[in-house]
Amino acid sequence: MLIINCNSQQKIGVVAKNNAESQNVIEYFLGNWKFVEKRYIDGDEKKIYPLQECMKKYIWQFQKENQQLFLTKNYFTGKNCSVKSSSGKITISIQGSSIFYTEADLKRKENFTKISKNSFSFNYRDILNGKVRQIEDIYERQ
Repeated sequence: MLIINCNSQQKIGVVAKNNAESQNVIEYFLGNWKFVEKRYIDGDEKKIYPLQECMKKYIWQFQKENQQLFLTKNYFTGKNCSVKSSSGKITISIQGSSIFYTEADLKRKENFTKISKNSFSFNYRDILNGKVRQIEDIYERQ
């Protein structure tokens, strides 16, 4: 028997303890963020995963229009990373330390940690080098 847990397609709004805190989180993300590093845990040791050249050009762009927050993911592939692809504008919401959005009919939740004024990380579990690992993708403001 296969059981799948499905989240509601109901739009999740920006929720925070107060409007000022909510506004601060939104303002923090506005702008362009470049993917700069991938870290993972191997046993008790934190290691850095070597990024491919094209991955070093990934940019996430956060914009605010008419009180809505949008994310555009820009990726590069091909010889010399010359082929650019984009997710288009994705409506997002922020609740606590998570960003929620729907991409290609999949509801996504990205858990983030603010590292500094100009950097943050997404934290998740995924398969890397054949093992399920805790991964941290780090982005820096451009």
